[in-house]
Amino acid sequence: MVEAVMSVLLVGILMVAAMNTLGAAAAAQFKNAERSKAVLLAEDLMSEILAQNYEEPDDAVQFGRESESGGDRVEWDDVDDYDGSSNSAPQYADGNDIPDLDSWEREVEVKWVNPADLASVSGSETGIKRIVVTLLHNDVPVFALTGFKANVP
Repeated sequence: MVEAVMSVLLVGILMVAAMNTLGAAAAAQFKNAERSKAVLLAEDLMSEILAQNYEEPDDAVQFGRESESGGDRVEWDDVDDYDGSSNSAPQYADGNDIPDLDSWEREVEVKWVNPADLASVSGSETGIKRIVVTLLHNDVPVFALTGFKANVP
């Protein structure tokens, strides 16, 4: 009888250890899948932004959204039009939500930076802009992607 109790106890301890290991593996797999989704969403928006002009085609001095409408990115025509944009659910450029991503958010920050030190923000035109796309899941930052756009070909 003692041997049977010891066997059941040993099997129980091994089962608990195995279940903890499986739970940790499943959580790690979920986190990796979420990070991969964040990377793809950030790269998608970054490629859209980098395809735009460095500055407003009509007025090179103004930073930010000029005469373009608020949330419809179809009309945005230069990199800094994206500055400060945030979607509570990631959207396509035409303003339609990307399906099944309600708990995600994309934020964009565009700043002039010093060409000699790309980490140093400048308050005036320097010829190079730093674009940071940040992905949040349930209001928790998951991934940030940085790109640069210069006013030279």
